[in-house]
Amino acid sequence: MLYLAMKAKDGQLMAQASEISESQDIPAHYLKQILSRLRTAGLLRSTRGPAGGHELARDPSEISVGEIIQCLEGNLTNINAILDLPCQIAVGPQHCVIKEFLVDVKKTIEDFLHAKTLAELADRQHVLSTQKILVQPRIMRR
Repeated sequence: MLYLAMKAKDGQLMAQASEISESQDIPAHYLKQILSRLRTAGLLRSTRGPAGGHELARDPSEISVGEIIQCLEGNLTNINAILDLPCQIAVGPQHCVIKEFLVDVKKTIEDFLHAKTLAELADRQHVLSTQKILVQPRIMRR
């Protein structure tokens, strides 16, 4: 989706699956599944034929990162499994501060992902690429 958003920013709306597969190093059979899910969710449009390809179904500023993750993964967070576990603290499962905390974490993450748009990611990717900014997570800097 980011690749297509960046192409759209450059005025190239369509990309063929083979181009996406090669440029993003995604195996063709796996990409086919991804494209199908994105199309079913209404995030992509596909056109058959030699001049065809795949394009974003909406403007990148109207597509949230949350929508994309939810389409491909089903959940934005995996906290639900933890929330379903019985709470063993002395005050009982209905009054569990840990569950309350995790619900807040889940909501914060989901709100953040739904607030961030594909256009924002494409703009930032452009800055990172053109200015050759290295992104090194703290865990990798030890």
